[in-house]
Amino acid sequence: MNNKLGCVILAAGEGTRMKSELPKVLFPICGKTMIEYVIEASSSLNPLQIYVVIGYKADLVKQKILSSEYIKPNIKSKIVFVTQKQQLGSGHALLQTKNFIDKKIDTLLTLSGDVPLIEPTTLKEFYNVYKKTKVDISVLCVKMQNPQGYGRIIKTPSGDLKDIVEEQDATEIQKKIKEVNAGIYIFKLPKLWSALKKIRPDNVKKEYYLTDVVKFLPKKNVYLCNNPIEVAGVNTRADLVEIESYVKNKIIKNLMLNGVSIVSPETVYITHNVKIEPDVTILPGSVLENVIIEKNCEIGPYTYIKDSTIAEGTKIVFSYIEGAKIGPYCKIGPYSRIRPQTILDKNVSIGNFVELKNSVVQEMTKINHLSYIGDSEIEKMVNIGAGSITCNYDGVKKHKTYIGANSFIGSNVNIIAPIKIGHNVVIAAGSTVTKDVPPYTFVIAREKEIHKVGHRIVKRIFNKNSKE
Repeated sequence: MNNKLGCVILAAGEGTRMKSELPKVLFPICGKTMIEYVIEASSSLNPLQIYVVIGYKADLVKQKILSSEYIKPNIKSKIVFVTQKQQLGSGHALLQTKNFIDKKIDTLLTLSGDVPLIEPTTLKEFYNVYKKTKVDISVLCVKMQNPQGYGRIIKTPSGDLKDIVEEQDATEIQKKIKEVNAGIYIFKLPKLWSALKKIRPDNVKKEYYLTDVVKFLPKKNVYLCNNPIEVAGVNTRADLVEIESYVKNKIIKNLMLNGVSIVSPETVYITHNVKIEPDVTILPGSVLENVIIEKNCEIGPYTYIKDSTIAEGTKIVFSYIEGAKIGPYCKIGPYSRIRPQTILDKNVSIGNFVELKNSVVQEMTKINHLSYIGDSEIEKMVNIGAGSITCNYDGVKKHKTYIGANSFIGSNVNIIAPIKIGHNVVIAAGSTVTKDVPPYTFVIAREKEIHKVGHRIVKRIFNKNSKE
């Protein structure tokens, strides 16, 4: 643990340009929110404490951080939340942490919650250079071909840092400067606090800019980051798309380097918490979120899988799967929907327009066409015909269906739960079954079929048609 370093993450703003009720720092990038990225990066320096300044919808931001799967428990224990009740600017936000900072801390690394891609290696290099220079403030900067929207780094004729000017306050000459502020700083304490008290909201936005402390800290320098994407800020949804595209491509490239084939990667969306073994093929239009896929699977095209595990050798095409566990060598789709709490054993076939929910299906069972199976346990080598339904809901409660091994369920069969159907049962097509069925039973449950030749209804219909 670095007992003299503290980290502050500024995450209090609403993000008005996002045009959303969701706090800006909670927008996801490939499944991980911006604030999670920043906390992860800052924790790489092993600070004594991480201070997260929250304001707009503070409880929502706090809840997301504390429930994050990406932030380790030992890091969560270091997090201290500081509330900025009025959003009066970044300088005001940092000042709110003054009474919370541990007395052992003499250095503050300050980051922006909407600059999510900063790499741990960059932060470490930035911090190591700061320790050697012993300045009051070190500013992380970057050179951009299109610096629009960023504060410009103003230097003296000798090349030393003089000031940082926000774009809306910059002159036309200053706007041509390509070296910009990345919104990441290292401050020496306690000099920071006296400088913060001197800044004033003398700007277009009438806010207390953190960048104004540069004027009041005599020893200062800049550290140049060579990769602009690391310090790209998110102010609009268009910015978010650009950054997410970069992250997605990075994820996909790593998967391909590890033996995964991804056809038309520009059409595929994969989040951070996806694990894919070698010799898997991902076809165009597929979306994978929080998924484990074992070797030799083929996914897609146009398949959505979330919160699921897919065992080896399975093929899934044009289908939707969420919260399920799919066994090895299954065949799913096209146009199957597998809902949460569904478990498929090996060699199960789920065909077109079949929906499963909260069900266990054992090996070699086939449900190939236009069926709904809900709240069911189906044993091995069962065949369920087209259009068959487990009627699991009576309007008040859900009920279970059990179907024994080697049974044959004909087409268009309604099975009214709660019900137990034994093994080696045959149910005739078109039957509605309401009672438990013992093993080795043939079931027919149909109304008597009546034929009335020449009936008046037939005559009326066809006489009308002949006139037309």
